[in-house]
Amino acid sequence: MIKRKMNLSLLSLSLLGIIFFGFLSTAASASTTYQLGLRKSTDEYTVIQYDDDGWKATIKPVSNPKEYFEGDANVTGAKSKQTIKGWVDQTYTTYDALLSLYFAIFEYIAWNTFQGNLTAAGYNETTINANYTNTYNAWYGVSAEWWFTDGEFEEKPNNTLSPIIIMKDPSDFNSILDDCNAIIEDILNDSTIDKNLKFVLSNRTADEFLWQLAFKGLAIAEPHGNYLESIVSELGCENASVSGSTLVFERYGLTNYTVEISYGDKGIMSSFTVKDLSDTVIYQITSSNSEWLFYLILIIVSASSVALVVYVVFRNWKRKR
Repeated sequence: MIKRKMNLSLLSLSLLGIIFFGFLSTAASASTTYQLGLRKSTDEYTVIQYDDDGWKATIKPVSNPKEYFEGDANVTGAKSKQTIKGWVDQTYTTYDALLSLYFAIFEYIAWNTFQGNLTAAGYNETTINANYTNTYNAWYGVSAEWWFTDGEFEEKPNNTLSPIIIMKDPSDFNSILDDCNAIIEDILNDSTIDKNLKFVLSNRTADEFLWQLAFKGLAIAEPHGNYLESIVSELGCENASVSGSTLVFERYGLTNYTVEISYGDKGIMSSFTVKDLSDTVIYQITSSNSEWLFYLILIIVSASSVALVVYVVFRNWKRKR
């Protein structure tokens, strides 16, 4: 009788543990308050696979991973390095967002070439912020970046001020895109603006915006999956989805292909994978930061242990009935 009561107690505790962990998971996924996971640290990235023939047959014959990454990104075994130096709270006005996000990733040359023309026509900081009054709170980080090399890293980084951008409210990305597209539309309809500028400017879709952001400093806050889901949902992307802490893009070159960008425990990229139509990996980069993998394994082992205990206790209890 005592043994039976102990078994029942163990069963109750195990079930209680499962309910408790389920509650925590639900609470995390429903959270609307995001936390910063950045830490001062260095991550090393390695090209662990590159199928040149597969890439050219899938994406473009005169193409290679250098379209996405700097340096020897098309060499298997090549390494790059990123050192997170620090971060600050940042408030963006619409004008700040237009320059540091929209123009920085799409129209950098156009803005620098025609800035005087735009300013003279009234598209300056004062006017834009008066007409578009949204502000956006972010964590703005800075990192030093060494580009991919198949040799030794240089002493000095290739880029000392590589941006890391994390909006505190992921829905702000949608507001920024809407405001910036509206400003571009105003410019395109303005008869006083140089036609050469209009020729190089255009509105951008949500998928284009998120795709370019992924290469220009996008990082994510915790809980990561919830944050990514919010970005994709708020932007209304048609060809992007989320699987856990992985952002999945459906792309088209010569054939359809997918790009999977996974984010680690700090919220920065931990792996980058390109797959062809048959789901074969044709390019992959992984990070030396494997802490997220440790936690994943720990969770799986813990869950398996709990399930095993519940099964054994329940089976013994059933036998003694």
